Amino acid sequence: MSKSRNLLKSITHSLGNGAYKKKLRKKPELFFTLRQICENVGLNLENLDDVVRINLDKTVSYVCRYGDRFTKDCICVQLYDDSDNIMKKAISEGALVCVTDHKIEGLPCIIVDNPYATYADMCSIIRDTAQIKSTVIVGSIGKTTTKKMVASVYKQAFNTHCDSGNDNILDSIGSICQHIPAKSEQLVAEISEDTPGLIEQMSKIVKPEIAIITTIDKSHIEFYGSEENIFNEFRSVTKHMREDGICIMSMDEENARSLIENRKVVFVSVNDENADFFAANINVDTEGLNFDIIEKATQKTYAIKLYNSYAIHNVTAALIAFAAGVVNGIDYNKIVNGLASYRATGIRQNIYNAGSKIVYADCYNAVAKSVRSAVNAACDIPIKGKRIAVLGDIAEAGDYTESTHMEIAEIVNNSDFDILLTFGEELKKAISNTTMRNDLTIMMFETQKDMNKALKKMLKKGDLVLFKASHRANLEASIASVFTLSYLYQSIKYYTPRILWHFKVILN
Repeated sequence: MSKSRNLLKSITHSLGNGAYKKKLRKKPELFFTLRQICENVGLNLENLDDVVRINLDKTVSYVCRYGDRFTKDCICVQLYDDSDNIMKKAISEGALVCVTDHKIEGLPCIIVDNPYATYADMCSIIRDTAQIKSTVIVGSIGKTTTKKMVASVYKQAFNTHCDSGNDNILDSIGSICQHIPAKSEQLVAEISEDTPGLIEQMSKIVKPEIAIITTIDKSHIEFYGSEENIFNEFRSVTKHMREDGICIMSMDEENARSLIENRKVVFVSVNDENADFFAANINVDTEGLNFDIIEKATQKTYAIKLYNSYAIHNVTAALIAFAAGVVNGIDYNKIVNGLASYRATGIRQNIYNAGSKIVYADCYNAVAKSVRSAVNAACDIPIKGKRIAVLGDIAEAGDYTESTHMEIAEIVNNSDFDILLTFGEELKKAISNTTMRNDLTIMMFETQKDMNKALKKMLKKGDLVLFKASHRANLEASIASVFTLSYLYQSIKYYTPRILWHFKVILN
């Protein structure tokens, strides 16, 4: 670890410890002793080791996985194959105890069958100290975009707690829910399905009044084995909702009507007028998407503008955010203004000028459906030069790997793109097995470095470049290599709010 990272970690730990002490003095009712937490999650105190029992009446600062938000006097839980050495480091830096599924010699350990479930139970106790309504977003793709649109709407009427990135795994959700700022009225969180069983645990922490399900696809299917197992994972988001909780999802999704049976469901749709909220008159101009949202119950129409957004799935995200605003009683004009304030950042559907060229950066995650949407959106953007697609492989497709990449080859083949560049083995194989149109220039490379060099040489004024692949393909590195200055500027725009948000959380 570099000296700079060690310094940043030290500063973060220091701020966290200082904030914890200050908050403990001001609001001791928000904190629990180790004894209280153990009793609340049903642990038998008589079974604890003596080295744990001597800490039972100490106040716990935080329940965490060892990391940058680690603080002294915390409970450190062993998650995601963290090594025993990491637990030893946590204790050496001031953790009260470790929660593990096995004994680690020389350490004060609370041994449980399932550390993930115990972590969720412990975080849930602390989250309950905040009197706040919550909305959770799950789905194969589109979670972060939808979350940010929902937060943009909520902020028009409520003090809203929402992370600035995509902190959607178990320990991130636990941290977000333990650091809810005072006076917050709404919590908006996305949760990932990348590990089977964890949606239910994260839902247990968040305790949503509203559960939003975005697009369902074969993302991460290698971990689930079947589509039905993926459906069951998404259904589990409702297990810790209130009885009167509401789900919001798109009627355009196959199996949408049968997915949720034990909760009220509000449906949205891009093309089905039977939905509770549906879109009409969708069109694109140089600024972004324009469309109407029609509320079925009242038949009232609301004109929506999404700036710098071109993909049709953004209409679905906006419909969901609109519906969430209505469910929460937000004034319709404020909902419309909230959607107009939304902006994409980073490498998710972020379209920006790089000198005389246009960059369409959408390479954090991908499935065939999102590739189609991005390709179609890029073709709708008015340009003066050529359309260039830089595509990489789709990860975690399991048994659907071949068919997914064949579908992507057909998507590009049937588009208005002029040039296709790729270096991924699966996509190269699919292209080789597809009869591609003669006017599409195809360049397949052995290395990403060679591809970057070729792209730099061919770029001309007015060209548009779409970067689309799974995060594992690391197309962000290609953007950084080819469009260095604009990439740095976009990174500053993306990371500055994230850094400020994390410091706000720590200092709350």
